[in-house]
Amino acid sequence: MLYGAMNNPMVDIIQEIAVFSDLGFDFLDLTIEPEETYSATLNVRKVAKALERANMFAVGHTAWYLPIASPFPELREVAMRELERCMKVFRDLGVSKMNLHPYMRVPLHSEDWIIGQNIEALARLVDLGKKLKVEVMLENMPNFSRVSQIKPILEAVPDAGFLLDVGHANLDTPYNRSEELLANFGSRLRHVHVSDNRGGHDDLHLPLGVGTVNWLNIVRLLKNVGYDGTVTIEVFGDDDEYLVMSRSKFQRLWEATKPGGSL
Repeated sequence: MLYGAMNNPMVDIIQEIAVFSDLGFDFLDLTIEPEETYSATLNVRKVAKALERANMFAVGHTAWYLPIASPFPELREVAMRELERCMKVFRDLGVSKMNLHPYMRVPLHSEDWIIGQNIEALARLVDLGKKLKVEVMLENMPNFSRVSQIKPILEAVPDAGFLLDVGHANLDTPYNRSEELLANFGSRLRHVHVSDNRGGHDDLHLPLGVGTVNWLNIVRLLKNVGYDGTVTIEVFGDDDEYLVMSRSKFQRLWEATKPGGSL
């Protein structure tokens, strides 16, 4: 298992790479969005050199609020052009996979219509990704973690991967949906985000163990689908000790848990 941390797009990326390297992380979960890591102004060569010095690689992360399913076609097109530019930046950095957040905040439109727009966006990015050698992964969101929402998209775009965000699967739902998501899409799992929260609506990005997520069960579920790839510790805050502590907790559980669910 390889562990990464996500940069704060409002902070100097070169400094963050150095910090994450000193903390012992394997990779950077590189979110490309304004202000410090905006795709149009990011110094790709400088970031590449910083990653090389740190002996780290990167996984691609895009802004969650790009309106790829807006009812306004002009806004959809602007969002898609930004995502395509992000993909080209990731290509230039040697990044092999990037996420896509589905967009559901569309009033007065049916869920089927919204899902259709997300299918179009994902299919377009996957086609470009084949040319640029960047795999696109659909990430479950707080209001988009039901199998009934994600399944038609992944069925329509069979070359897309799946990114499980465990914290998102714990929001806007009476139970954590990670088990059913992995049962349906575990064979397409390419990356995992982990952070804690207390359910409800707030994506708090708390340290692991502080919220209501059952992390032993999450580790068992991942083991049972044969996953052993990259995990981003998406714990946000000013104190890096919580980031390291969360990684240590997950790593201890991972190393102590056998496939099938036993310790």
